Amino acid sequence: MRRRDRGSRTWVVLLGIIPLFFFVALKTEVAWSKDNSMCLGCHQDESLKKQDARGKSISLFVSEAEFKNAVHGKLSCSDYHTRVKDDAHAEGGKKAADKRVDCGVCHEKAEMEYRKGLHSKMIMKGTERAAYCYDCHGKHNILPSKNPKSMTHVSKIDKTCNRCHSDIEFVRQHALGAAIPGEEFKKSVHGKTGEVTCTSCHGSHSLGSLIDPKSSIFRSNIPQTCGSCHPEITEQFIVSIHGVLAARGRTDSPTCTTCHGIHGIKAKVDPDSPVNERRIALTTCPQCHAAERISKEYKLTSTTVQSYYDSFHGLSYRGGDTYSANCASCHGVHDILPSSDPKSMIHKDNLQKTCGNCHPGASANFAKGKMHAVASIAGGEIGDMIVGWVKIIYIILIVMVIGGLTFFNFTDWLRKTIDRRH
Repeated sequence: MRRRDRGSRTWVVLLGIIPLFFFVALKTEVAWSKDNSMCLGCHQDESLKKQDARGKSISLFVSEAEFKNAVHGKLSCSDYHTRVKDDAHAEGGKKAADKRVDCGVCHEKAEMEYRKGLHSKMIMKGTERAAYCYDCHGKHNILPSKNPKSMTHVSKIDKTCNRCHSDIEFVRQHALGAAIPGEEFKKSVHGKTGEVTCTSCHGSHSLGSLIDPKSSIFRSNIPQTCGSCHPEITEQFIVSIHGVLAARGRTDSPTCTTCHGIHGIKAKVDPDSPVNERRIALTTCPQCHAAERISKEYKLTSTTVQSYYDSFHGLSYRGGDTYSANCASCHGVHDILPSSDPKSMIHKDNLQKTCGNCHPGASANFAKGKMHAVASIAGGEIGDMIVGWVKIIYIILIVMVIGGLTFFNFTDWLRKTIDRRH
């Protein structure tokens, strides 16, 4: 009888202790999930650090003041670090399997966009240095994008992106070109305004690469990207000969960046700008129209540029006269059309008006002569052959006249010298 009483008492004690253990464990978990002071007890230590996979030292310090003022300040640490239930992670523990906070739990739409973007794809390929949420938004100090102190505020975006894209080693490893994008952008007309930043052209979460057809910087999408700020110019460009070819996927057709540049776009009045008056006909247009391959591909004459240089306009232009007609003066800028198009500035019915822009009162006969005439005696059009022969005869006459005068003066000087000696 006594043994039965003892057994009953033992079970009573065990049944009383077990719930107590559950209660204590639950209370501890609740404390960790609600009380940030338990986390900050360690993480307010400014000397708390760890090393990443590359051996780089990373601070684990968390400013309580910054966290409380951040957009997530009202939430607890465990709302993000869901696998951290106690301080076992300080020794490695479960934290080793919880390398990143899953922002997509709350920001599902942004996460879906991010997974389509270049940064996410680079991470999935195993690239170590590819931007994740906290690289751009911050960690415990995240602020709304409209806050001037936010890492994603329009005035701070370039600084945020430049943490990687102005790193020479990073640019070299990812084959992003010889120029440093961040440095180029700072000196550009866009960088100086403060109104345009990296995300204006590249996008944010879903930004893509140059070869991604869905990317905002894919060559056939560039006119629409630039058009978000320059709508009227884009409307002109998409109906131009260049815009039509670009839309068809012709990789050698110019887009906005071909003529204006990419990150280092400069104002038209800047002497270093590709669209400056002094550079349009010397470097910008000739990069395509003097190229032998492009001339053959589109059955264009490869002598167009040289014939311009040999003309009165070209000679005056190369001499430094910026008021002389250049390519854009006659062909237009963004709205360039083939000469067969009735709306083209160089259509036969519009030449009088086009020439009249510089030559007021120009008659219908003023523009009837051939443009881009090439002096040649090798064949071709009769007009070119006539010009070629006139050029040769003119050169012969110059040599004969100047040479004859020089010979006459030399012989006259020689005769007088001899006479003085006698």
